[in-house]
Amino acid sequence: MSRSAASMSTTTPPSRPPTRSTPPSRRKAIRRSDSPWTAQGSGSGAQPPRRRRAYSDDQSGWLVGPTWLYISLAVAVFVAAAAVAVIQATGSDDAPTQAALEADQAETVEQQAAEQEQSQPQAEAQVAAQTDEQQHAVEAPSDQAQAQAQDAQQQQAPAQSESQADDPADDPLRGFIVPIANACISQHEGHLPGANRAYRNDGVHEGLDFYEWASCVVIDEFTPILAAKDGLVIRADLNYVDITPDDWARFEAANWAGEEILDELRGRQVYIDHGRGIVTRYAHLSAIAQGVAVGARVQQGQIIGFPGESGQREVYTDENDVHLHFEIRVGDGWLGQGQSPQQARQLYLHAFGLPDE
Repeated sequence: MSRSAASMSTTTPPSRPPTRSTPPSRRKAIRRSDSPWTAQGSGSGAQPPRRRRAYSDDQSGWLVGPTWLYISLAVAVFVAAAAVAVIQATGSDDAPTQAALEADQAETVEQQAAEQEQSQPQAEAQVAAQTDEQQHAVEAPSDQAQAQAQDAQQQQAPAQSESQADDPADDPLRGFIVPIANACISQHEGHLPGANRAYRNDGVHEGLDFYEWASCVVIDEFTPILAAKDGLVIRADLNYVDITPDDWARFEAANWAGEEILDELRGRQVYIDHGRGIVTRYAHLSAIAQGVAVGARVQQGQIIGFPGESGQREVYTDENDVHLHFEIRVGDGWLGQGQSPQQARQLYLHAFGLPDE
């Protein structure tokens, strides 16, 4: 043996015995034999694995189908039954409760309606009583005042006919009545037209003042004031607001000058237009009678208001200054303007149809 041959013999590994190849069909058969669900043998002579018992439709078994299906159905039926029971139980409880609530509400509404129906006549009666009281507070003096006015007119009629016998029948400065029934014309000079009012920036008094102590009758806040003649209301201070100490200080600082301040000093007022340039003023009123408003027509002797002290500082002090300030205006002036207080008094006596004094 040569060296090369010997070398080759030492380097060439011994050959493996040929590997036995398993046909593909056999490999599949082996995989199937490993499955417990197949009936084929493994080819090794071992016992085939036990098959699971197939479900049968044989009448000898009372359950048909898999057990888990029956268990699931049973659970579902139980749950459904429980849900129905809960719903029924809940519904049976709620229904009477709702019905009871509705019944209670209906009963409450009926009771409230009955109470309202019972209380309504009482409320209406109370309102009517209050209305009557309010009307009585303003209108109560009406009958008495009308009677007083009629008496005063009857007493004044003879004197008026005598004093006006020689006067023209259509004289616009005749035919008035005294605005407070049975009152006399004060002889106190300070109450007459033309009286000096030095505190009013050297002004003068432009009308008549009716005070209880100088006018022959009781004069207070309940004494009716009468329209001196038929006419049309052209001013009625229904929303009047009383003056304050600050207002009085303002008047003093202005030295009482100016028509605006003089108007404030007259307080709550009513003006009646009698035509032909004749207007009567009623000032310092405590109240205005119902139905007296701008545009209303009033008849002679009709109650138009009540005396007071509006426009005076006594309205906010403990002092008493209740009276009526009355004027007969002639055009832009006033009856007795330019005359002495006593001469002006005679003119008013003529206007009222009273005899000279």
